[in-house]
Amino acid sequence: MKLKQIEEEILHLSEEERAKLAQKLLLSLEAPSEDEIAEDWLTEAQRRARELDKGVIQPISADEVRRKARALLRRATYSTQPQKPSILNLLLTSSRKGPGSVLRI
Repeated sequence: MKLKQIEEEILHLSEEERAKLAQKLLLSLEAPSEDEIAEDWLTEAQRRARELDKGVIQPISADEVRRKARALLRRATYSTQPQKPSILNLLLTSSRKGPGSVLRI
């Protein structure tokens, strides 16, 4: 099957199916090594420490983070509107671990 045929077939999929396929394709691209991930996390931790030291950002207690996370989960769980997955949600819930996958609350 040629690329053009594949593209035409993909465009006939539902939005949810295309989002899932997009996630799989993105994850299939070259993934960072464990060392690269560790280095990225160290860089991110150092950046955050500098921002805290300079007063650019204010620390948030674990209790406050937990409260906000629970509130977000309650809204998602008790929403009366059916939620369709967005590409952003699919990417945020991907299995990749690293600074790029952190959701700040």
